[in-house]
Amino acid sequence: MLTVPYHRKALIAVFSVVILAGTPAVAQLDDSASYTDRLHLKNGDAITGNLKALDRGKVQLKTLTMDTVFINWIDIESIDSDKYLRIERTDGRFYYGVIKKSDMSNELVIDDHGREVEVPILTVSAIQPIRVRESFWRRLEGDFSTGIDYKKAGDILLINLSSNLRFKEEKYELAFGANWNETSRTENNNSSRADINGAYTRFLKNRWFWKASGAFEHNEELGIDLRTIVTASAGRYLVRTPTVRFELNGGLAGNWEDRQDNTTTTSAEGLIRSSLEIFKHSLPVTRLSASIDVFPGITESGRLRVNTNVSLRNEIIRSVFWDLTFYSTYDNRPVEDAEGEDFGIMTSIGASF
Repeated sequence: MLTVPYHRKALIAVFSVVILAGTPAVAQLDDSASYTDRLHLKNGDAITGNLKALDRGKVQLKTLTMDTVFINWIDIESIDSDKYLRIERTDGRFYYGVIKKSDMSNELVIDDHGREVEVPILTVSAIQPIRVRESFWRRLEGDFSTGIDYKKAGDILLINLSSNLRFKEEKYELAFGANWNETSRTENNNSSRADINGAYTRFLKNRWFWKASGAFEHNEELGIDLRTIVTASAGRYLVRTPTVRFELNGGLAGNWEDRQDNTTTTSAEGLIRSSLEIFKHSLPVTRLSASIDVFPGITESGRLRVNTNVSLRNEIIRSVFWDLTFYSTYDNRPVEDAEGEDFGIMTSIGASF
């Protein structure tokens, strides 16, 4: 009879909660009452829909008749919207409020709790609606995906599940994620890896931010029953253009490990983290993202852990995407009789909301 370790049961249970948490939000995707924003274009056309964001030089507008459309920021004459917005300038400054007047040849006038702020159009780099008037479930954004791969030659079955949730406020964001990968072999040499993670990001002036995060990880290839890690870091967006974003941050981490050799370790580590994102709006909408986390040992001098993730995402149809992901986890001081590196390539199909 196959027995499942307690830590693995706990991770799978929490993973299921993260997946199901998005269900109420998905159920509200077709709420037509939110399609009240109106964009007036310089060629005389007007389009009504749900303003989702201005990002990378494009305004994303979700419509009832044309699915989601992307409109060049420079082609818009004016915007009619009563949404509460977070507006970011190219110099990293943020403004909050409702658009009171939009003369796209000159400036946006923002009503920030009764105080009018004028923002020159050419300095606006991003606009993000903040759903302060809506329910908790309506303010959740995220995605979920799954992939299955079977190899008859070795009778190997690969399964992966992934889910991400985001909650946005004026000056901060909360993000939660869950990943589970299972490899099943005929010789009963099965292995699995899973993680549950959460992060709080606080936005500061001039593209600076600070972040606190925590995660629970399980990896049989590396001999880790359960790793609990908490981090605190500060960083800055070094590049933030319409098509490229690059951030770098650093800080400290605490690492608690329950290992398969029945040992337990506690250590302090440094943290150097960088991430790169390249985005293409033309069909098919494509996003290439890459991140690397380096954990040099502090109390375990000489130890080095490195986590790498590279993902290519193509949108197939509205809100449905295909993912190709490479991951790698490296530890130069692995558990006895365990591997020092775990890596793989996964393909999956998913949906965003």
